Amino acid sequence: MFYLSRRIKFLFFTILCFFVLFIFFRILFLLSFYETMTASYSELLEALWIGVRFDLRLACLVVLPIAFIFLIPILNPIHNLILRKLSRIYLCAISILLTLFYTFDLGNYGYLDQRIDLSSFKLLENPLISFGMAFETYPVFWIALGLMIIMWILWKGINWAFLFLNDQPRLFRYRDKSIGFFIASMIFFFSIWGTFRQYRLLWSDAYFSNDPFIVSVALNPVLYFNENRTFAIKDYDKQATRDHYDLLVEEFGVDNPNVNKLDFSRKKEAIKSYKKPNIVIVFLESVSLNRMGRMGNPLNPMPEMDMLSKQGVFFDRFYVPMVGTARSVFGMITGIHDVAEVETATSNPQIVDQYTLVNSLKGYQKKYFIGGSASWRNIRGLLNKNIPDMKIIEQKDLDYPRLDVWGISDHDLLAAAHSNFTSLETKEPFFAIIQTATNHRPYSIPKNIDSFSIVEKAETELKQAGFSSIEQYNAMRLLDNAVGTFIKNAKEASYFENSIFIFFGDHGTSDPPAIHMEKADFDLKLRSYRVPFFIYAPNLVEGGRTISKVSQLVDIMPTVCSLAGVAYDNRTMGKDLFGDSINDESLALIINKKVAKSHIAVVGKNHYLSMQKDGSEIKLHDLGSENPLVDVKEKYSEITSSYSRRLRGFYEASKYMLYHNKN
Repeated sequence: MFYLSRRIKFLFFTILCFFVLFIFFRILFLLSFYETMTASYSELLEALWIGVRFDLRLACLVVLPIAFIFLIPILNPIHNLILRKLSRIYLCAISILLTLFYTFDLGNYGYLDQRIDLSSFKLLENPLISFGMAFETYPVFWIALGLMIIMWILWKGINWAFLFLNDQPRLFRYRDKSIGFFIASMIFFFSIWGTFRQYRLLWSDAYFSNDPFIVSVALNPVLYFNENRTFAIKDYDKQATRDHYDLLVEEFGVDNPNVNKLDFSRKKEAIKSYKKPNIVIVFLESVSLNRMGRMGNPLNPMPEMDMLSKQGVFFDRFYVPMVGTARSVFGMITGIHDVAEVETATSNPQIVDQYTLVNSLKGYQKKYFIGGSASWRNIRGLLNKNIPDMKIIEQKDLDYPRLDVWGISDHDLLAAAHSNFTSLETKEPFFAIIQTATNHRPYSIPKNIDSFSIVEKAETELKQAGFSSIEQYNAMRLLDNAVGTFIKNAKEASYFENSIFIFFGDHGTSDPPAIHMEKADFDLKLRSYRVPFFIYAPNLVEGGRTISKVSQLVDIMPTVCSLAGVAYDNRTMGKDLFGDSINDESLALIINKKVAKSHIAVVGKNHYLSMQKDGSEIKLHDLGSENPLVDVKEKYSEITSSYSRRLRGFYEASKYMLYHNKN
C-alpha cells in the first residue's frame, strides 16, 4: 500500500483542472476549424493523442512552481495561510492569462490560419484598429460571457482542490508515504517529458502530417509560442540583401534577376535518356580533413576512406560554415547556410519550413538513416515538414542493440542501410542519407566486430597526429572500418553498379596542433571547418581526381541533382561542383565561433577574411604565411575590398533566405 499526502492530492487535482481546461479549448478549436481538414481520421486521432500529451505537460508546468514550494517543510501550505493565499492569487492570475491566451489563439487562427507566435502581436501595434476589427467581426459580448463562465468553473475546481489541504491527517507509515511520493513524482515527470523515449515530446512531433490543420490540432498554443519566443521575429535585413543583390546575381548566375523579389532561381534542364543513379550520402561524424592519411596524418586512421577518395573525386578545399551536426544537416538538405543566431535552424519553428532540392529527385525512393532518434535537434521536423515522401529509419525501427546515448553503432547502422538497399523490390532508384554518430563522445566501441580491434598508441604519437585521446583515435578508426565494410558489402550487391556514394565530414573538432597540419588551419581554427568531401562511383563518375577549388556544404545537393540528371530549380546558395563556375575565385562562408572573439568570414584559395557581424574589425590573413595570424589587409587592399563585399552579401543573403525560401 501507499499513501498520498494532502499536498499531493491538492497538486494532482489542480493539474486535472487545468488539463480539462486545455482539453476543452482543443475540442473547441477542432470544432471551429474542422471543415479545413484534408487528412484522414487516423491522422486526426494521432494529432489528438500528441495534443493531449502537450496539454498534460502544460498543466504540470503551470502547477510546477507551487509543487516546488510545497516540498519545503517550512512553507507547508497546510499551516502557512499566507502561502495558501499567494497560491490562490497565482492560480487565479494564471487561469485568467491562459484563458485569454487561448481565446486570442483561436481568433488568430481564424484570421491567419496559424497558431499564435510573436508575429501575431503585431496586431497590437494599432490597438484601436485591432479592437475595432474584433468588435465588428466577432460576437464580443457572448465571447466575454463565455470566458467568464469558463474562468468561474475553473476557479470552482481550484477551490475544490484547496479543500484537500483541510483534510484530517491520517496515521501512516513512513514507507507508505515514501512510496506514494515516488509514484506521484514519476507520474509527474513523465507527464512533463511526454514520452518514454530518449528525447522529450517536441513541437516538431506535430509535423507528421502534410495537412496544416492536423499539425495545428496537435500543437499546444502556449508551448508552441514559448518555443517561438526565443527566436527573433526578424533576424535579417532585407535592404542589406538588396544592397548586395547585384553581386549575388553575378555570383550565382541568376536567370531572371529581380531586386524587388530577390529572386535567386537558376533552372537546370534534365539530361534526356539518362539512367537515374542511386544516391547515398554519408555524414561522417566529427571528421576533419587532417584525419586523412593522404593529408599527411602520421597515424593514418582512415585507410579505407583514403583509398575510396583516391579512386573517386576528392575535394581538398571543402568547408562547412559552422560546427554542429544539426547545422550541417540543415545546410546540406536546404542549401542555405545555417547562420541562425539562437540554437540551430532546425530548432526554430519559424524557419524549419524550407525549399529543398531533395524534392527535385522525382521518382526516387527517399530514406534517412539515423542510429538514434530523429527527434534530436528536430531533424524529424525538418524532414517531415519539407520532404513528405522521405522515410525516416531510426533506432526504434532497427533490430540492433543500443550502443550508447547516440543509438546503435555505425557498423550496425550501415549494415541496416545496406540490407534495406538490397531488399528493395521496385525498379525506382533510391536517395539515401546516412547520419553516423559513433565518432563522437563517449567514443563507444562495440565488442563484436571481427574486422576491428582496439590499438594502443603513446600520448605523444596521438598529439602529433591531432588526437586528444586514444579513445578518439580508435573511434575514428572504427568509423573508417565501418565505411570500408559497407562499401565492401555494397560491391557484392546489385545496386552498387548504378550507385553514387558521397562522403563528407559534418564538422571537425578542436584538436592539438598536429605535425602535418597546415599552420593556418590551426591558428585560424579552420581545422574545425575544413572537412573531407569525396564522391565514389567507379561505374558512373570518372575517379582518380583531386579538385582543389574552394567548395562548401551547400554545394552538395545541386551537385547531386546534376549527377542524377534531373531537372531542378536551384534556389539555394549552392553550386553544381561539376557544372557551375567553381574557380580560383570561389569562396566559402564560415561563422567562426572557435576563436576567442567569434566572427563571420570567407575563405578563398590563398586568403581568409574575417569581420564582426556589424562589419567592423576587418582582417585579412594569408593562408600560406608562416604567421597566418598577421593582418595583411593593407598589403592586399583589392582582395580585402572584394572579399569584404562578398562576405557581407553571403551573410545577409543567408539570413534573409532562412525566412524567405520556403516550399
